[in-house]
Amino acid sequence: MAANPPLLRAFDNSLVPTPYAMEAIALARGGIEFTVDEVRTSNGKWSAKGVIFLTNMRLIFVARDADANSGLVAFELPLAYITNDKFKQPVFGCNNLAGKCWPAVPGGGPSGTLPPHNFAIYFKEGGVGTFLPLYFNFLEYVKYMHQRMNASSAPTAPAPPQDTREILSKAFVDPNDPSKVFLTSPVDESQRIPTAPQYAPNYSDTKDERYQDMGLRP
Repeated sequence: MAANPPLLRAFDNSLVPTPYAMEAIALARGGIEFTVDEVRTSNGKWSAKGVIFLTNMRLIFVARDADANSGLVAFELPLAYITNDKFKQPVFGCNNLAGKCWPAVPGGGPSGTLPPHNFAIYFKEGGVGTFLPLYFNFLEYVKYMHQRMNASSAPTAPAPPQDTREILSKAFVDPNDPSKVFLTSPVDESQRIPTAPQYAPNYSDTKDERYQDMGLRP
């Protein structure tokens, strides 16, 4: 799913995405304004302020307040489905990461009938020196695994690092970036969803159980 993925209360009582099997919540970043289109609102768009979470599988935005009309409070972007993403540093305005993401529902994906979501993540408070390297690290590995599973043979290039703890332990923490890095899980393991995410069935040569291998080792 993409709209309103499951959420739960963390140890500090904050609202966080419920992790799937093999998924690790790596980072939380507040001071975010998020926009996305192709959603079920009166004008087909949603804009809200809140927190963006980065895991080894997804980006998940959690709004400060639920939308009064649509009930939207969170939105997820599976890393494997993100395309045309670009980080922008405008002369006027704040840094932002924008791109497209195929819907992770039946009818979504490159071979589906649904259009991709256009999204933008605006960093309203501080820098992105911690967030961006982790985002690109996880994105690189997930896309590598996606290509490997859909290719007749594995790519010849070596795989990026697979251990989430290793990536996080080596992460550069930018003092101008207020992101919070999680070296341990912020939620009780008993609250984890015991299965892998359910992805769109019309992604070429994709089966749900194979996507369990796309999770980096937590």
